[in-house]
Amino acid sequence: MNRTQKQIFRTLMAKPSTFWQLIREQDGHLAYFTQVMEEMLTLGLARCEGNYIYLTDKGKKLAQDQGLSPLQTLICPTCDGKTVTLQGSFSRVLEEFEEIARQRPPAIAEFDQGYVDTMSTVARVAIMYQRGDLENQDILLIGDDDLTGIAIALTGMARRITVLEVDDRLVEFIDVQARKKGWANLSVHRYDVRHPLPREFQGQYDTFLIDPVETLPGISLFLSRCALSLRGKGSAGYFGLTHLEASRDKWYLIQKLILDMNFVITDIIHNFQEYELEKEGFVSKNYPLVQRAFGRLPVPDMNWYTSNFFRLEAVGRPRVPEQENIPAGREFYFDDEAYATLP
Repeated sequence: MNRTQKQIFRTLMAKPSTFWQLIREQDGHLAYFTQVMEEMLTLGLARCEGNYIYLTDKGKKLAQDQGLSPLQTLICPTCDGKTVTLQGSFSRVLEEFEEIARQRPPAIAEFDQGYVDTMSTVARVAIMYQRGDLENQDILLIGDDDLTGIAIALTGMARRITVLEVDDRLVEFIDVQARKKGWANLSVHRYDVRHPLPREFQGQYDTFLIDPVETLPGISLFLSRCALSLRGKGSAGYFGLTHLEASRDKWYLIQKLILDMNFVITDIIHNFQEYELEKEGFVSKNYPLVQRAFGRLPVPDMNWYTSNFFRLEAVGRPRVPEQENIPAGREFYFDDEAYATLP
């Protein structure tokens, strides 16, 4: 068995699980996960009853022969694996942020939006604080449907926060909140990452934060625009990357790009961000994952989509690669591994 297969077997040895629960307990990308599940059912190693998946006697014997034991939950129950807890001033930030976030526009597929939960958003900011990338820093965010710029503003720690956002609804929402709160250090501008970064934003920032699309052209473009915005050596960047829509082969190419751009990866926090994707809508809109899964999937019973949180640090002036053949349409958001993205 490979790692993904072992992870699925261990989970089912512990207890029957739904399709969505199994996704949370394995590290494969969704295309491979669906393949493994179909093979297990076809070979009689697992069976479906209602919304739950069970190991058969044949599956249990195979697991035992492989020396596997039922999965034990070992993630820290206090921080939920995020490595930070929202104490002190960050508990206030979370409370105020939740109130603001309830009013934001709904996510739309046009811009591949899907919000992380409010805890994950504020935890991002806490990580930035812990690593010294928040206080008295100039911070750039390209794309901010999660409203992390607002969470940063609520801390009162950053010197300047600039949000570049393509969605007019979010531009207006963030601008209204900044004016309402009197945050003179928070500004928002309409910007499509497929266009060159305006000169006024180049070489002006200490830290960037993005949650980019996960096609190779897309993430390369996001990282390149952000690298161009930084002051130089010692500047930092943060971004999310899933294993669900990015295979290890894609991770390799992304990490190679990061090193070639004169960054090192200082931190990767596994499953740091939890996304509040639509549930009934996800099934009814027939996303690729729904189309290619075995049988008819039930409505998700949990927030199953997660991503890993990366921190980068520049070891010299960032090197920005030439950007050629930038996709103009949905190819910017969608590739063969994009199972939770509409084509």
